[in-house]
Amino acid sequence: MNTHTEEQTPIQLKSFLSKLDAMIEALPDEREYNYAEEMPIAEPETPLQAIFEPQMVNHPMIEFPDRHARELTLRGDEWQAAYTKALAIAESGGIIVAWGKRGTGKTQIAYQIARNATLRDTHFPQEWKDRFALPVKTRPCVYTKAMDIFMRMKNGFSRPDQPSELEIVEGLVQAAFLVIDEAHVRGETKYEDDKLTHIIDKRYDAMRPTMLITNLTNKDFAAQLSPSILNRIEEIGGGIECNWESFRKQKQ
Repeated sequence: MNTHTEEQTPIQLKSFLSKLDAMIEALPDEREYNYAEEMPIAEPETPLQAIFEPQMVNHPMIEFPDRHARELTLRGDEWQAAYTKALAIAESGGIIVAWGKRGTGKTQIAYQIARNATLRDTHFPQEWKDRFALPVKTRPCVYTKAMDIFMRMKNGFSRPDQPSELEIVEGLVQAAFLVIDEAHVRGETKYEDDKLTHIIDKRYDAMRPTMLITNLTNKDFAAQLSPSILNRIEEIGGGIECNWESFRKQKQ
């Protein structure tokens, strides 16, 4: 091993080593350094604020209106109470009926449930190919309007290039959380009533939550639903009355 005496060390190198020693000496002792002083602790969030903070979405969200993703205004106590009740029903696999006048945040409740809920049936069944397990797929949360369901079904009649009625129904049944907005805006024919009842019944059997949104009163909307759906709601669901002041009017 080749060593150097102090006399053999170049003057520039000696100066550098001296400065390096001084820098090391100036560093704080790790055992004494208080890292907490350099890391401010955030104030605890209120439950309402926590709902609207950006967080990881557990499920793909399909066809939810973009404007609800940008709506970060904190709601009032009545909205918060309705959201809390609806969230509990959704996480238990039940049926939610939200009724009331326009602009009260019914669809925003649905959006926040899709974004934050811890749902039961979150993944499609495991698939295999050539004795190898394929990646497990996460069930999506799906938003639609009642009229869109039946327009898509009719659009698929005798058109092999479009999803069939069976495929449309199956897609809605398989969703982790299904939101049917404007559920009262439809033809009220036996065909539509039977299809809506079938979709909700299949989701009931699978214990997957469904949310129906309407601008009618609860009495008028109940008159549009089949006895089967009403029985399901009474058994595992609940109503959310949203008749506080419209948030849209407050913005004007």
